[in-house]
Amino acid sequence: MTPGHNRDPEARAAGHARVRPFDLAGWIHEHSPGLAERWARGLAASGETWSGASESILRPFCRTLVSLLPGMISPGRTEILPLWSECAELFGSVAARRGLSAGEVIEEFQLLREVILRMGFEVGAPGSSRGAPLREILLLNRAIDIGVTQSSVGHTDLLFFSLLHGSGAPEPLRSEDLREVLDQIGQLRDEGRRTMRHVVQAGSG
Repeated sequence: MTPGHNRDPEARAAGHARVRPFDLAGWIHEHSPGLAERWARGLAASGETWSGASESILRPFCRTLVSLLPGMISPGRTEILPLWSECAELFGSVAARRGLSAGEVIEEFQLLREVILRMGFEVGAPGSSRGAPLREILLLNRAIDIGVTQSSVGHTDLLFFSLLHGSGAPEPLRSEDLREVLDQIGQLRDEGRRTMRHVVQAGSG
């Protein structure tokens, strides 16, 4: 037997068992500031519709959505889902008032998936030699797909409302509209934090 090389299958299995699995939800939570900032920069660079007054809601949107994402791939995702969906719908309705098409708002939300994948390759999974479990990857993709769908719903609903009750085109965002959007984002962020604390406490109880 080669010195230092253990051929005992049970010993090798025990060694593998000590490898800490990669917690994707925890990784996203830990890197949420960087993920949100990269997403915001990518959105700002994609066009001029986030320039001017609209820029004031760009980073709050990104930070809040990214902060909700870990909950969407955790056991308490059913409690986070309504908040995630509502925030995504708000994102879509704002996109309509920024003059975006349905395809463009989908591209904006899809960019979040790309940002997560890119940072995952760059940063990796500290302390773990394994990648994220397939179940968590599927839940992450499902969460972003839901976000894409709900943002499209918000965009379509705003266009339909404008067609029925307005000139047919959504009105541009005014300063009072931006303040209202910021308030809504803040409420969703705070409710998300309370919900996640409740989920964690229930899980440890």
